[in-house]
Amino acid sequence: MQSYDLICTVRSTAYFLAHIVSCAAALTNSNKTLAFFQSIRYCLEKMKRIRITLVCILALTLPLASLFSEAISAEAQKEIDGFMTLRMNLASSASPESALAKIESYAAEHFSDSALASFSDEEKLIFENFKILEQYNYMRQIPSMEGSLKSLIRTQYDKNDAYFSAHKNDAINKWLWCTAADMLSCNLSYATVGVIMHDGIAVKKYYQKALEEDPAMSYALTNIAQWYYFAPAIGGGSKAKAGEYFERAVRDARTDAETYFAKIFLSQFLFDDKAREAESAKLLDEADALQSGGSYIAWIKKVNKAGYSLLQYNAKKMTKSDIEKKLAKQNERL
Repeated sequence: MQSYDLICTVRSTAYFLAHIVSCAAALTNSNKTLAFFQSIRYCLEKMKRIRITLVCILALTLPLASLFSEAISAEAQKEIDGFMTLRMNLASSASPESALAKIESYAAEHFSDSALASFSDEEKLIFENFKILEQYNYMRQIPSMEGSLKSLIRTQYDKNDAYFSAHKNDAINKWLWCTAADMLSCNLSYATVGVIMHDGIAVKKYYQKALEEDPAMSYALTNIAQWYYFAPAIGGGSKAKAGEYFERAVRDARTDAETYFAKIFLSQFLFDDKAREAESAKLLDEADALQSGGSYIAWIKKVNKAGYSLLQYNAKKMTKSDIEKKLAKQNERL
């Protein structure tokens, strides 16, 4: 129901960073280890100089178009906006099964071979990413579908990887960077340690690349805000930066759907500050007005009533039963 349970994305990345930090801390008592880290620092500084040189060379040798972002067609952007509206409206679904049926119905009309005939391969991949991610979001809520999730995500992960490998010198559109980042995140739950180490860092990098192309991209701002929220400070996390990006996501939202998701996440960030709970509630009501009657916001309000923000709920790995128990205890005191 949320941004492809982006929390799955960001939280997995944050746990990975925390693990690296704890491992480093365990080693730093050794003089040999200190020398080891100093040598790594020296190598990184050398690599940075080499990278700068390579960038200058590439700027002189690559075709000019390769140095700028890849623009998608107006029709492709219209399709993306349409799917974002679908995502918002799915919040009114009576069950995960009904949401999945709506996704399939939408895809049959908008993403059939004939409907996509005029779109580029990159645009088609973006659409497919959105569809798979949204299916994953609801399939996760159905126990009988748990066994299908890994192959669903891995297959699409490989498609993105193949596209990037085949277009190393080409510009990549911001929407592909973002949806590929979401796919990387979801795959972290099923990946090997080596893949986690690589992709855990790549998630943030992909969102940053999208924002380099469009600093006012609300979708990317909301997602990277969550990355900063969940990542440990020593690994690059920052609650202050998270708040800044959440606010920018609301300010720069272009559509009702973007506004809906941006206001939900900003409201939950503000809920953590008890002095701003009224402001948080107002934002949540404004989002609810864009898609009234949705079960998603109704659930968030329930989580808030129990004393948690949605962000805290996910960070603590809480379940619905945890919230029900907390509310039951509150009622006992009345």
